Amino acid sequence: MKERVAGLVIRTAFNNQGWAGRCKHPLNDQRCFKCRDGRLFVNWGKPIEEDEHGICKGNPENYPLSGDGKYWCWEQVLCKKYFWGNVKGKWRQVSIGIPVYFVYGDLDNTLTLWGHSIIENVDNEPDEYPPIFFKPFVPMPQSKWIKGLTGREITGKSWRQLHFRYLDEIHENYLASLVEGKGNYEHRKNPIHSLESYENLSIELKRDIKEKLDKIARVEGREVKELIREAVAKLIRERGA
Repeated sequence: MKERVAGLVIRTAFNNQGWAGRCKHPLNDQRCFKCRDGRLFVNWGKPIEEDEHGICKGNPENYPLSGDGKYWCWEQVLCKKYFWGNVKGKWRQVSIGIPVYFVYGDLDNTLTLWGHSIIENVDNEPDEYPPIFFKPFVPMPQSKWIKGLTGREITGKSWRQLHFRYLDEIHENYLASLVEGKGNYEHRKNPIHSLESYENLSIELKRDIKEKLDKIARVEGREVKELIREAVAKLIRERGA
């Protein structure tokens, strides 16, 4: 018997317009690095551009769940249309009334908690990208964002795949306490995984391997370099190095 799902956490890309519009000058905003690099579900996995006004530019043609709108990521309408689609199939374990939390991936591979709401409706009728809908909400003030979180802190396990995770009661209570400012959390001024601790390494990959990595990264909402780091870490563990 599966444990009752007490909540949901969704990992989004960063949006500098409060998740309610197209980003401004994303090519100069370090926080938009995932969209600039591409390989996300955003803009069909291709890097975004800027129009003549410096506003995010992508391809809205046939983008899922766009309806009569013209957008290429759900982030730019998340706090306007209040929905999110499932890129892997049906929503099997969510239900109306459970809390949902929103995080985005930061430059240091940690997660920042920026918003929360309640699931208002679940629509599993569409064969592809069925949506769930939320009660209207706005992002928390940036001074209240919880930075430097890890997947293990949020869910109890490392977050490696997918755009969302189901929460048990313990971890839902933890996120709720953080939102209320009551959690056992010390604001991390210094990232847990500083980018300065990494060494650059250039490697050559065959085209078919690169294309497969791109596809996996796009589906899982990650970067190719994250996948490569994960594979290297696994190799080192298996070799006992």
